[in-house]
Amino acid sequence: MERERKLTVAILAMLILVAVIAIVDISFKIEEKHSREIKLTLPDIGAGIGIVRVEGPIELSSRPGPFGMPEGAEAVVKRLDSLEKDSNIRAVVLRINSPGGTVAATQEIYEKIMKLRKKNIPVVASMGDLAASGGYYVAAACNHIVANYGTVTGSIGVIAYSPNLRRLFDKFGIKMNVIKSGKYKDILASHRDMSRDERVLLQELIDSSYGKFVKDVAVGRNMSELDIMKVADGRIMSGITALENKLVDQMGTFEDAIAKARELAGLDEDSPVYEEKTSPFNEFFGTLNSILRGSSLPGSEVLYPVYKLEYRYMR
Repeated sequence: MERERKLTVAILAMLILVAVIAIVDISFKIEEKHSREIKLTLPDIGAGIGIVRVEGPIELSSRPGPFGMPEGAEAVVKRLDSLEKDSNIRAVVLRINSPGGTVAATQEIYEKIMKLRKKNIPVVASMGDLAASGGYYVAAACNHIVANYGTVTGSIGVIAYSPNLRRLFDKFGIKMNVIKSGKYKDILASHRDMSRDERVLLQELIDSSYGKFVKDVAVGRNMSELDIMKVADGRIMSGITALENKLVDQMGTFEDAIAKARELAGLDEDSPVYEEKTSPFNEFFGTLNSILRGSSLPGSEVLYPVYKLEYRYMR
């Protein structure tokens, strides 16, 4: 009897969860339809500045999350695209608080910012606590960079890594059965040492992405690649040190960045600022969405390596 009662409760709980998810999904579809019918910014109150926020690790999202919301770099690019098409937006402030992230995701944001620049829409970067590696990469695409004295930035470089657990496997007598189509198919495997050929192959991949990083920063900053490479050894630096090395343009706050964007766009000091609109409802399910997409079996990332090249500052 007790077992049947527990089973009934479990089934009811599952039905309630399914109903809640269905309601949420319908709500997001209604909201998405409504957002297509109206502008994504505030009501028409004149020409102003659009705000875009790059927060946390930068990664692509191959598809919408469980609740239909874009994520990661795709959400940033979508926001930039909506501002580009809005006749009210004369300049953009990119607020960055990120350690960087995957190579492709970072490059997509960089390229989108460069397109805005080509359309004479000034973009000003405002660095928060952290704008390192890929965080700096996207900042370098902007017309002007404002950093705080205490901002941690720089870390220009590329990294790929995996743990080597061979001795641990040997200690417990664990052996992996690997059937592969080519000698490089299990590269970065954790159960064995990396071969010399594998290391050479990965280094070539790293060097290629690193060269792209340096070149893009040089283009964005209007500097020579040689000047960039002097500090492109993975080092981190404060905002003031970045200013001394010409990686940023001025010390200042988020408000200073907005003022600079207004100046570059020829706007009045009281011109409106169009902030990203996120309701508490969206924030809650956005957090839940990230948790659901980021969940995995404990230890799975050790046994099954994720092949990622990253422009990331390792903390």
